[in-house]
Amino acid sequence: MGTVALATLDAGADLDDLEPLRALVGDARVVGIGESAHNVREYQQVRHRLVRFLVERMGFGTVALESGFSEGLAVDRWVHGGAGEVAEVATGGLTYGFGRTAETQRLLTWLRERGGEVRFAGLDLPADLGSLLPPVEGVARYLDDLDPGAAQIIDQIRTYAKAWSSPHTMAAFAAYRETPAADRDAQTVLLSELAARLDALRPLFARRGGAAGFATARHELRLAVLLDQMLRAQAAAVSGSGIHAAVNVRDTAMAETARHLLVAGQRMVISAANSHLQRIPISLGGTFEVAVLGSHLVAELGDGYLSIAVTAVAGRTPTRRPAPGTESGVEVLTVDLAEPVPGSVEALLAGDGPGTRITDLRPLRGAADGPQRFRNLDGYLELPVAEAFDLAVVVPELA
Repeated sequence: MGTVALATLDAGADLDDLEPLRALVGDARVVGIGESAHNVREYQQVRHRLVRFLVERMGFGTVALESGFSEGLAVDRWVHGGAGEVAEVATGGLTYGFGRTAETQRLLTWLRERGGEVRFAGLDLPADLGSLLPPVEGVARYLDDLDPGAAQIIDQIRTYAKAWSSPHTMAAFAAYRETPAADRDAQTVLLSELAARLDALRPLFARRGGAAGFATARHELRLAVLLDQMLRAQAAAVSGSGIHAAVNVRDTAMAETARHLLVAGQRMVISAANSHLQRIPISLGGTFEVAVLGSHLVAELGDGYLSIAVTAVAGRTPTRRPAPGTESGVEVLTVDLAEPVPGSVEALLAGDGPGTRITDLRPLRGAADGPQRFRNLDGYLELPVAEAFDLAVVVPELA
């Protein structure tokens, strides 16, 4: 297996130590950089160094994060010279609280310092999955002068959406399930009506000078439709519908955003959880498979997609636990990582050498003794790791 040793995790350091990565990336159009837990300083330092290398030395032009697409539009404007301080922009423009860390703010500042050379984007559904309103308001702004007739439809959608919206994912879902079925159906129909209206009037928007923003507004509306469908599928699955349990609308939405962002010749780097970026679907107890972002990208790009898992051998990691009775329904706490379990990629690569290393897993594909599990938070997911990821970054210890 080929390896690349990182001389440092300092995001601003020279990149010569990463030059061997060039051959491992090859001609990939999309590179996914994962993490076994969010908001981990060392993982974000690895991400920053890899993003710098891909942009500065390999010409990647878009950096996309597992965060709301609509909210990310404001971050992209700031990256291209907009007003405001990075902390305010990052906190307001990145969902799931991703903008609060110093490392992510440093990444955004570096993108801004590139002078508009690199595009920033969020990939995800809006508002921590808790509201349709960010994309709906984006569509409303676009249509304000172009199609006043759409205002009545948008106002009706707002009314229904506000009834279940919440800053917390689980609270929003609980409120949605309590919403009368007739209201849920009305919301779905209105979103479909608005989408058909946008498509039917597209030539008129072009004549009126509004075509430049059409693709963005249409994608925002598509994500609103998909969030609505995700909620419908989850509600049906919770009520016992087996045919809805495998419908992973969220990862489908992120894949559609990636497709929306890719233009001819463009290369993109994506930052998301390992489990979103794996090349193969998630298998649930051998009963059925669930497609994820990475498996969508493989179907679209084949070997034009490269997936990098980022994990750790030891140290302390954030994790989540159910917290019934609280507003969010979950609590985030930091725990010690146990010793890597036998058969894990962490156990396999722990002795590769000192420091953080990037290892090419592809030679292990099909091997009977290949790793069969990788860390997810403080637990493990079981799957053939070398089939799921092309490369793995293993950090020796998290602080």
